[in-house]
Amino acid sequence: MPNQQSRPDAQSVAHPGRNMPLAAALLALALLVTAGLACALPPLGPEELSSEELQTAVGATLTALVGTEAPAAQTQPPAPAATATSTAAPTATLTPSPTPPPGGKSFNCDGTYQRVRIVDGGAAGKTVFVDRWLGGSWVEAWRLEGGDPMIRQIEAEAGVYPVETCRSVLFVPLRYSGSGAVLELLGYAWDGNTMVEVYRQDGTHGNWEISGPTVRIMRSVYLYGEPNCCPCNRETVEHTWDGSAFVQTSSVIEPTYEGEAPEYCQP
Repeated sequence: MPNQQSRPDAQSVAHPGRNMPLAAALLALALLVTAGLACALPPLGPEELSSEELQTAVGATLTALVGTEAPAAQTQPPAPAATATSTAAPTATLTPSPTPPPGGKSFNCDGTYQRVRIVDGGAAGKTVFVDRWLGGSWVEAWRLEGGDPMIRQIEAEAGVYPVETCRSVLFVPLRYSGSGAVLELLGYAWDGNTMVEVYRQDGTHGNWEISGPTVRIMRSVYLYGEPNCCPCNRETVEHTWDGSAFVQTSSVIEPTYEGEAPEYCQP
């Protein structure tokens, strides 16, 4: 039998150049990569490129060859907006004005001002007024009427007296007509809106005095039924301001005579 030679694969015979374009394309790509690397690499100097520099150059060349866009640069997220913190303004301390209104006085050093007026109404008697400074003018806040002067009169000593650094009291002495000459002594303090009573004492043949926080009233004491004109004893009662009220701090009774007691002054 004649020798049978192996036949080439039918597909290879029928299409001898099918794989040639692929091989050529791969070869061309390799040549382009090589040429690109040669152009991208910086000239070698005394020192060789570091591995980091080489990787950078190769990456840049490959990106340019395949036409891939470089990833967009990442931006830092915006910083959170600062939160505004409000602080309440401190409460202003109420202090007296450096320039008091005309005729004004701050009874309590609280920034408000008052003034005292004593008006003589003739046959209608005297009246004590207390005004407050409000809105740039004086406004009446309180009054005390003496009434018929034939019955009682507001005495000249009526006025404002300091009992501590920032507290003043209005004292009004009222004298009643008659043989007893009774004294009624009233004291008033400012409460922020009006006057309030803080002191009241009375006495026959009464007299009074004040020294700082202490007020004294002197009056007749009748122990034996003696005549109204001739008391055998006098009492001195003392009250002192304690910061909020007048409290009794002393009471002394002394005879009005010297030596042996008169007969009407004995039990």
